[in-house]
Amino acid sequence: MSEKTVIIGGGTVGCELAIWLASKGTAVTIVEAEQELLAVGGPLYRANSGMLKILVDYRGVETKFGEQVTGYNNGTLTLANGDTLAADTVILAVGYQENDSLFKELEQHVDEIYLLGDARKVSNIHYAIWDAFEIASNI
Repeated sequence: MSEKTVIIGGGTVGCELAIWLASKGTAVTIVEAEQELLAVGGPLYRANSGMLKILVDYRGVETKFGEQVTGYNNGTLTLANGDTLAADTVILAVGYQENDSLFKELEQHVDEIYLLGDARKVSNIHYAIWDAFEIASNI
């Protein structure tokens, strides 16, 4: 297992991964371009976001806010402000994009098909379930 891991991205995936890795004894730093964790993406329930932020702190995950990574060389990440971070593992937990390619491939061959969840619009599981409920309620 890695001794020092840097996760680029402090959204839901980055935070959950950081908490898990730290619970396994890995030293973890999250580098987030925004000024706080969980700042972008679909809204989370306040209890969920609050719990994740508390667990990040509780597990000793270091955080760097308002930062971007500009390079990596020989185990060292360079940040836009000139600071460096030692990292033998770097994980990208940034950016999501809708992917409706399977839907488009199948829609010509299936009588009834629906586009929902992250294929329609990237968000969180709450909105994917809501999409499915709305569609199922109107079939």
